[in-house]
Amino acid sequence: MDHVLIVAALAVMVLVSAAENRVERERRRVQGTASAGEGHRLDPYELAYLSGGPRRALNTALALLASAGAIRVSRGSRVTAVHGAPPSPVPLEQAVLDALAARPGGHQASALRRELESHPALTGLAAGLERRGLIVRQPAFDTARRHYGLLRLAVGGAAGYLVLVIVLAVAGVAGKETVYIGAVFFSLFAVASGLIALYRQKRRLRNVVTGQGREVLRSARAHHPRGVRDPRSLSLALGIPVALYGLTESGDQLLCDELSVGAPGADCAGACGSFSGSDGITFGGDSSGGLDFGGGSSSCGGGSSSCGGGGSGCGGGGGGS
Repeated sequence: MDHVLIVAALAVMVLVSAAENRVERERRRVQGTASAGEGHRLDPYELAYLSGGPRRALNTALALLASAGAIRVSRGSRVTAVHGAPPSPVPLEQAVLDALAARPGGHQASALRRELESHPALTGLAAGLERRGLIVRQPAFDTARRHYGLLRLAVGGAAGYLVLVIVLAVAGVAGKETVYIGAVFFSLFAVASGLIALYRQKRRLRNVVTGQGREVLRSARAHHPRGVRDPRSLSLALGIPVALYGLTESGDQLLCDELSVGAPGADCAGACGSFSGSDGITFGGDSSGGLDFGGGSSSCGGGSSSCGGGGSGCGGGGGGS
């Protein structure tokens, strides 16, 4: 019995480790798939989607439209269109304007985001990033998720074995005390390391940004450092910073506060990190990205330039990465 308990405890520990390794290998294989293209030059909305998903892209559109004077974000998180604002050549911005035009009284920001989260302008952004190999289609992780299920079973088995060893010890049939303690130690280690592995792999399997996507984001952030504004256009001065770092870079505290209403975990203190959407999918790629809400200092909805026109149009320019 003595040797059986020790050998079984070691076997359980190896089983848990092997199960996590299978998940990790499959995840790395999927996220490491080579991209279909040589280099990438993304516009603000593609960068926003890559950095923070649909919510970041929509918040970037709202920030640009508000700064261009095409929409107004008032207290109570009410978003309304400004009468006479011209149409935008940018599909996502026009989607926002169309949604607001259909509801003259305005939209709550959170309701507006929910209405537009499956809009073709957003799904088109995702499809384009998938084609370039910058984000992973969720079905691509199906095999890794099956391995994750086996990991969960292995951890459950380790926990069951730990209980069994303790029961045998209490019943007085576990053998020598040193063997019993060793078996408890190895099985407890297997359970603890397995729980950590489950948490770690669950988070990693939510991150849809590929290795190439992370490189693009790092390059874009190096090219557009936090706090540095390019005044050549509204897109470069506001669109790119908000896309890469969140509304902390909007320079508009009231805009940030109002757009954060109804968003779980929203924080306008400028916290950093990748963004996890309501469906559990994580964007951002590394710890350099900002959340979608952050500090600023000016009033909401300002600006005097028209939407969609020239260099100060709403988002039209393309930021290099």
